[in-house]
Amino acid sequence: MAEALRHAPLRFVVSTWPLRTAAYVFTGIATGLLALAWLPVALVAGAFPLAALERRRVALLGVPALADPHRVPDRPGAAAWLRARYTEAATWRELAYTVLHGSVLLVMNVAAVLLGAAPALIYASGVANFATSSAQTGVAVSHPADASPSAAPLLAGGAAVAVLASAVLLAYTTAAAAMAQGELARLLLAPGDEARVRLLTRSRARLIDAFESERRRIERDLHDGAQQRLLRLGMTLVTAQLELDHDPAAARPLLAQAAGEARAALAELRELVHGIHPRVLTDLGLPAAVAELAGGLAVPVHVRLDLPVRLPPPVELTAYFVVAEALTNAARHAAATAILVTGEHTRGTLTVEVRDDGRGGADPAGGTGLTGLADRVDALAGTLVLTSPPGGPTVLRLELPCSA
Repeated sequence: MAEALRHAPLRFVVSTWPLRTAAYVFTGIATGLLALAWLPVALVAGAFPLAALERRRVALLGVPALADPHRVPDRPGAAAWLRARYTEAATWRELAYTVLHGSVLLVMNVAAVLLGAAPALIYASGVANFATSSAQTGVAVSHPADASPSAAPLLAGGAAVAVLASAVLLAYTTAAAAMAQGELARLLLAPGDEARVRLLTRSRARLIDAFESERRRIERDLHDGAQQRLLRLGMTLVTAQLELDHDPAAARPLLAQAAGEARAALAELRELVHGIHPRVLTDLGLPAAVAELAGGLAVPVHVRLDLPVRLPPPVELTAYFVVAEALTNAARHAAATAILVTGEHTRGTLTVEVRDDGRGGADPAGGTGLTGLADRVDALAGTLVLTSPPGGPTVLRLELPCSA
């Protein structure tokens, strides 16, 4: 939303974002009143239900719902649950958010609505004053259009202008209030540093297991594939060497066979190495490697990667495998007819987005292969967000810090 408002402020008004921000602000007023009423109870019983609702409500702003920052209690039972909750910093951040939501944020949301509706309210007030003054002077005006035949179009035009001005102003005032409240919710309700440390520890543990599994796979592929071909090549060359001493003509087919086995072994080794680290990525960088991926798909892929400088190798490699997995999923499972890959490097962060027009409904836990990639992204302190409502579109957004 912030990017849409910053890059195209005029187009923002005619997009769906004003409806989203208005919904967020108006429901924020309702939950703010609820927070105000719940505050005495929250001081004793905690703000857990309201905080859980607020973590889900940020989805109105086009971002994923915030993760639950609370850890699982060490032991079952209400006492262990209460002990775990009231010794967590997240619980007190939730309480702080509830206090702010029932006071400062409530006033801010109401002010945003009143400020946005100001043109319509001022016009309505002026018409009401006109009707009142007309009644006091003895001129009966039951409806503004009854004032005079010539005044009716003027009043109708003024009403249309006032409503249009309020709609435009509401789009911007509710957007500003929604962004402020959404950012505060992210700061206070999302997992803090302690939760990120736990997540990073688990991700790195899974990465170690994944790397060990990958090492065994490579070892098995080398043993069952390239090693067997090289053994056959050696045996063929030995046989050809023996034949050369007795029948040079019989050695020629063996040498041709050895050449074919050498080419097959080289191709198999090249394919194996390509799966570990693509050569084009090392030589030419991420845009060229993604373009090569796009060229190998039957689905039309449009690539727009604005990367003026080379990125650190771990960042390039992680982004490459994320894009490769997203393209594969879109082509094989989403029935997509067009895919768009965009990316840029701004303020030390690489942002890549893969969007397809497929049927949507993608589930990261449903075997899409993104779980392992998410662990790789977590290890680099990045974020990987998948949005795939039923019917599409599916959008995979990757953000990676590029500090060397």
